[in-house]
Amino acid sequence: MSATSVAFGAVVVTYFPTGEQVANLHALAASCAHLCVVDNTPEAGDWQQALVDAGVSVLNNGNRGGIAGAFNRGIADLEARGAELFFLLDQDSKLPPGYFAAMCEAAMTAREGKGEEGAAFLIGPLVHDTNLDALIPQFGLAGKRVYQFDLGQPFTEPLVRCAFMISSGSLISRAAWATIGRFDERYVIDHVDTDYCMRALRCDVPLYLNPHVVLRHQIGDIQARSLFGWKVHFINYPASRRYYIARNALALSRAHVRAFPAILFINVYTLKQILPMLMFERDRLKKTLALVLGCFDGLFGRLGGLCEAHPRVGKYLSRSD
Repeated sequence: MSATSVAFGAVVVTYFPTGEQVANLHALAASCAHLCVVDNTPEAGDWQQALVDAGVSVLNNGNRGGIAGAFNRGIADLEARGAELFFLLDQDSKLPPGYFAAMCEAAMTAREGKGEEGAAFLIGPLVHDTNLDALIPQFGLAGKRVYQFDLGQPFTEPLVRCAFMISSGSLISRAAWATIGRFDERYVIDHVDTDYCMRALRCDVPLYLNPHVVLRHQIGDIQARSLFGWKVHFINYPASRRYYIARNALALSRAHVRAFPAILFINVYTLKQILPMLMFERDRLKKTLALVLGCFDGLFGRLGGLCEAHPRVGKYLSRSD
C-alpha cells in the first residue's frame, strides 16, 4: 500500500471560529477527503451549512467533554467512514504544502518498521510556535529515560521515538485507537494529549516524531514584558484554564509517575507561569484562586468539568472566559 492510497481523515475542533478560520476549513476540505469538523461552540453557527454542502461532516458537540469529547466524536465519525489514519487539527492550523502526503508516508514507514499492516502508532510533526518564532522543545525516549532533542542538528532518520507530542497536527493509527481507547474526557482540555501519550506508552504503542515536517501553530496568546532587562513571557489564560492546567498536571503525575517518572516535569510549566501571572496578567486574584483549587483537586484526583466539580466557584471562575 502506498502513502497516496492510504485512507485518512482529519478532525478539526472549532470554538467560536473567525471568518478566516472558517475559510481555512474550506481549504482543508480540498486536500482531505474525510474531514470532520466538531464544533464546541455552545450553539450552531450559520457558517456550518456551507461546509456541509461541500461534503464536510459537521458535528455540534456543545463542548461536551471539552476538547477530549470533540476528539472522541470526530474520530468515531472518521472510523465509521473507513479511515485508517486519524489526524487531529486545531481551527487555526495552517498546513504546509504536502503535509498529509508526508505524514502518510511516515505512517507507511512506521508500519514497515513494525512489519504489520494494522500497526499501532502515533506520529507528530515538529511544531513551530508562531508566538515565539521558534520550534517548541521535543523530547526523545530511551527506555524510561527522557532527553531533549537538539533541534539545531539535522535528523538523519525518517522517524525518531519520542516521549510526548501535542495533539495539533498529530495522527493516530486505527490500531492505536483500538488499543489505547478514547481520550479521557475527565481532563476536559489541558494535558488531554499528554494523558493519551502516557497511556499509549503504557500499552507499548510507540510515539514517533516526524522531524521532516514542520507545522506552524500558535500556542496560546503569548505576550512579553521587560523585567530588569529580562524578557518575561505570559499567556494571560482565563482563570478556568489556570485551574485545568494545574489540576491536570498534578493528576497525570499521580497516575503515571511510577511508570514514567519524567511526567513530573509537566508541573514545571505550571510553576514557571506563576510569577508572570501575578505580575502582569489581568484578574490575578481569580486566577490565583483557580490555581490553588486546581492543585488541591489534582492532588486528590478530583476530575471532570470545573462547574460540575465546584458549581458556585466554577461559575465565578468561568465568568470572564
